[in-house]
Amino acid sequence: MKNYFILLTLLITIGCQPSSPNPQTPFAELIKLVDQYAEQTLKQGNINSLAVAIYKDSLSYRNYYGEIDKNQGNRPNDSTLYEIASISKIFVGSLAAKAVVEKKISLDDDIRMYLDGDYENLEFDGSPVKVRHLLSHTLGFEAPDNFLAVYRKIFDGFYQDKTIDYSMEDLLEELKTVALIKQPGTYYDYSNAGPELMAHILEQVYEKPYKDLLSAFFDDLGLQNTHLQDFEKHEKYLSNGYDEQQNKATLIKNPLLGGAGGIISTLPDLTKFMQFQLESSEPWIKESTRLLFEDGEDDTGYFWDLGRGTREGFYYKKSGSSNGIQSILLICPDANYGLILIMNNQSDEALYDWIRLYNRIENDLIEYPKINAWSSVEMAFLTDPKGAAKQYQQLAKDTATYFAASDYLNGVGYDFLGKGQVQNAIALFELAVSVDPENANLHDSLGETYFIAQVYDKSKEHYKKSLELDPTNDNAKKYLSEIDRLLSAQ
Repeated sequence: MKNYFILLTLLITIGCQPSSPNPQTPFAELIKLVDQYAEQTLKQGNINSLAVAIYKDSLSYRNYYGEIDKNQGNRPNDSTLYEIASISKIFVGSLAAKAVVEKKISLDDDIRMYLDGDYENLEFDGSPVKVRHLLSHTLGFEAPDNFLAVYRKIFDGFYQDKTIDYSMEDLLEELKTVALIKQPGTYYDYSNAGPELMAHILEQVYEKPYKDLLSAFFDDLGLQNTHLQDFEKHEKYLSNGYDEQQNKATLIKNPLLGGAGGIISTLPDLTKFMQFQLESSEPWIKESTRLLFEDGEDDTGYFWDLGRGTREGFYYKKSGSSNGIQSILLICPDANYGLILIMNNQSDEALYDWIRLYNRIENDLIEYPKINAWSSVEMAFLTDPKGAAKQYQQLAKDTATYFAASDYLNGVGYDFLGKGQVQNAIALFELAVSVDPENANLHDSLGETYFIAQVYDKSKEHYKKSLELDPTNDNAKKYLSEIDRLLSAQ
């Protein structure tokens, strides 16, 4: 049965033209596989270009693949700037965490302390909207109508060549008209209003424009090529993006302060930020990843999405979607790894490929320093399945160096099926069954694949084996009945 990979897992920095480390080291093997995964992803034809960075145990690597614009030869590089969209939120969250650590603000401050005017409406049954609610998307009210309308126009490209007729003053005025429909802190509702209001509060606290606060923060972290807006100034280096119809996408302008979006950055700068998160003992980092809201699905802290995995432990991440750029930043402090993945396409097909690439890389990072046995033979498998299967079986025995998971192979098999490569899928599931013969799910998968190939005797054999191993497998019972019907009709 189908079992997808689970989405959404001395400093040596190696750039896109690395001086290769010892080719026998696990990290050298890991980055070779990262390159392999990225190149395979591009071959699907849905993504123009990729930018990838990984970090593991004080080792880091970044590289670029493909062309920003197809058939133009313009491979992205260290100077390429990307719209990081909602990843911008973690920077206002980081500044808010610094302000809390410095005791400039408190998470339990009523936000009306920092708003001029009458905002009696910003409470629900006596419970006010607090700073912590801004940082966790739990405001208790929906974003104002005009605010939402303007953002819809921005995403539709209406203001691409026009001045946006909405400002922070308009948001603050419109804020007086909202009605709280939930008690703040009890209901998650993703909103761009919260990050912009947080940026406004920081301006009041520090008596400086948010852009200046952000610029100083970038300087402190050594992020020299990260900017708020300034699209025209940096147009030469700004990556084009492509929308769902493969048309060149419009840029996402932010008419407000920039808390919710509008930052552009390079892969080297984002990699520095990732490394800083994993290596620094700055107290604001720990503060910024505190759990502020928990419901088991949208666990949030300072605009980070928080979680805990069985293998990777505690992690926090943030993704960003502009009209044409998709990006994600993942930090796993318990397992000491990080991952950045950026593409300049936004179609559903591109997103599927992007997610699969993300999962493949993260799976290998979790298992490091062990190397993925399947990936080590994958390219050979495409031309010589039997030879690659023997090699895989040998590698799988070396459990100190390689990891081999039958569930992983099950997912690979369904990838082949999804591409219509039935014979490759059969060979893959046969391999999986050979290394894990008592796995009922693998026999079920192989039975399904033989059924698709109309090799009904083999399909029946493996469905019967699956049912023997798991008598509760109703799927096997259904297919066995159907196979008997088909055979009797011949």
